[in-house]
Amino acid sequence: MKKIAAALFDVDGTLLNTVEFVYQACEYTFRVHGLPIKSRDEMALVMGKPLEECYRNLSPEGDPHQLCETHRSFQAKNLHLSVPFSNTLETLRKLKDAGIKIAAVTTRSKQTSLKTLEMSGILGYFDVVVSGEDTVNSKPHPEPLLRALRLLKIRPERAVMIGDTEADILAGKSAGTKTIGVSSGFHGSRIVESHPDFVINDIADVIPIILL
Repeated sequence: MKKIAAALFDVDGTLLNTVEFVYQACEYTFRVHGLPIKSRDEMALVMGKPLEECYRNLSPEGDPHQLCETHRSFQAKNLHLSVPFSNTLETLRKLKDAGIKIAAVTTRSKQTSLKTLEMSGILGYFDVVVSGEDTVNSKPHPEPLLRALRLLKIRPERAVMIGDTEADILAGKSAGTKTIGVSSGFHGSRIVESHPDFVINDIADVIPIILL
């Protein structure tokens, strides 16, 4: 494997524990719009996709634009529900100290993604943040990753994509990066079904892989 120069991280379920931040927003949205409340297992199946697509799958009878507005309104008022995993800060610090370029690549809106990264004390570790509004296509399309790599001035073969959903792994494969699946996020152990190059249980486990 070529020496890794850049680490591209998904945010929700990878760096930040956003289980309650996401699921409570969904449950609130279903209630407000009088829609059947889906189980968290059902919601987990669509995690990683753009928000409108999630709601099209979960509540095809609703207006996805209105549902997304309600969802994002809840999240903007409940940023405290997004917290870093226990080893996130130390992992980013070690990568930064080793000279690795770091990017966050998320389908979440810039408004809440930047704020939750800032509140978690990790925003300063990122050389680049690519949010949902920054590209035409979202993961699993490779465009968000390729945008991050252009800004970092790093070739795909010298980068790794780290994420907890199928969309993250497929985006990495399409972009030409190595991939690391995190089993502690929204897709849990099912991440192995996406066939990432590596599977880890804790975000700290990226260190021996990246810093070979």
